[in-house]
Amino acid sequence: MNAIELTDDELYEISRKVLTDKLGASQVQRFIRYCKPGKGDYSVDRHKLLADQPDIDTIVQQIQDGRTAREAEERARAKRFAAPQSEIREMTDTEVYEIGSQALVDRLGVAGLIGFTRICQELNGGPSRLLIENREDAEGYIKLYTATLTLNPKMVEDYIKRGNAYSYIGEYDKAIKDYSEAIMLKPNYAKAYYNRGNVYRDKVDFGKAIADYTKAIELNPDYADAYYNRGKLYDETEAYDKAIADFSAVIKLDPEHADAYGCRGTLYSEKDKYSKAIEDFSIEIKLRPDDAETYYDRGKVYGKKGEYDKAIEDFSKAIELNPEFPEVYATRALAYFHTDKFECAIQDYDKILELKPKFTEVYAARGIMWLHLKEWESAKFDLTFARNLKINIITEFHKIYESAADFEEKNNVQLPKDIVTMLQHSKTQN
Repeated sequence: MNAIELTDDELYEISRKVLTDKLGASQVQRFIRYCKPGKGDYSVDRHKLLADQPDIDTIVQQIQDGRTAREAEERARAKRFAAPQSEIREMTDTEVYEIGSQALVDRLGVAGLIGFTRICQELNGGPSRLLIENREDAEGYIKLYTATLTLNPKMVEDYIKRGNAYSYIGEYDKAIKDYSEAIMLKPNYAKAYYNRGNVYRDKVDFGKAIADYTKAIELNPDYADAYYNRGKLYDETEAYDKAIADFSAVIKLDPEHADAYGCRGTLYSEKDKYSKAIEDFSIEIKLRPDDAETYYDRGKVYGKKGEYDKAIEDFSKAIELNPEFPEVYATRALAYFHTDKFECAIQDYDKILELKPKFTEVYAARGIMWLHLKEWESAKFDLTFARNLKINIITEFHKIYESAADFEEKNNVQLPKDIVTMLQHSKTQN
C-alpha cells in the first residue's frame, strides 16, 4: 500500500485500524493525544549540545556506553512490541506511542506515520497543515504540489491541496481542474466534490455548486459543511423549504452549529414562523452570547410579533455589545415609537446621525417623532431639512399615518397649518 496516494480521510481511517489491531481500541486515543504539536527549537538545542562537548576520551566512552545502552533498549523495545494488548494498557504514553509508531511504519511506511502524525497534531490544536494566510503561501503550495504531482500524478490529496491554493488566489478554473482530477482518481471522495462545489459557488455557478454538494452528501451523509453550504445556496436561489431542511440537517449532525440556527431562524422569520425563529435565535445566543447581530435578529422578530418591550431589550443588548451599530438604533427607535417613548426614539436618531451622517432618512423620521412631542419648530426644521435633501417626507409620513387628519385623530392633537400643508402637498417631493 502506497501511503502517499491515500487521501487524508483514508490514511486516518486505515491508521486508526492499524493502531486498534496493535494497541487495542482503548489505547488509540492515547496515541493520538501523544502527537502534540511541536514547540521545540532544534537550533537552540543543537548549539547547546555543541557548546557542551567534552574531551575526546570522554566522547569515546560515551559512545561505548551509548552502544551498550542502545542494545539493551532494543531488546526491551522488541519485548514491548511483542507484548499482548493487556500489557500494553499498563505501559507509559511514550511506550504506547513507540509501539503504535512501529505498527504504522510496518503497515504504511515512514510516509504513512508522518502523514498520520501530522493529522493528529492538527486534531490536538496544532496549526492547520495547509493554512493559507496570504498569496505568497498559496503560490508556494502551488509550486510544491506541482512538483510532487510531477513525480507521482496519482497523489489525490495533492490535487486537493493545490486546488485549494488556486482557489485562494482566484484561479477558479485551475482549481476546478485539480478537484476534477482528484475525482477521476477517487470517484467516491466526498471532499473533492465539496471543494469543487465551493469554487463553483465562488464563480456564482450555483447549479453546479449545488450538484457537487449533493454528491458529497450522497457519499457522506454526515457531511455537515456540505449541508450548510448547500442550504446557503438554496436560500440564495429562494428554495427556502430546501434551505430549512438543510440547516436542520446541519443542526442534527452538529447541535452547536451557531450559524445554522441563525440561518434557519432568519428563514422562519421570513415565513412568519416567529416562535420557531425566536427559538433558533435564542439557541444561537446561548452558543455565542457576545454576538450583537444575533440579538438584533431576535429583536426584529419580537418587533414583528408586536412584543416591543422584548425587542427593545434585545436591541439594547446588541448596542451594549456593539455601540456603533446604526441599524440597531434605527430599529430600536421604531420600537420606542410603538411604546410611545418618543424622546428615546429621538435620542436613537441623534445617535444614528452621529455614527452615519449621510443616513439622511433619519431627519424625516425624527421630524415625525417631534410631532408627537408637539415640538413644532423642531419638527418643521427636520422635515424641511429632509425635504431639501430630496427625501419624500410625505411617503415617510404615510408609512405610519394615512393623512395629517389620521395623525390628529389618533393622537388627539391639532397640527399647525403649515405642517399640515407640508404633509399634504407633494409637488416639491421627489
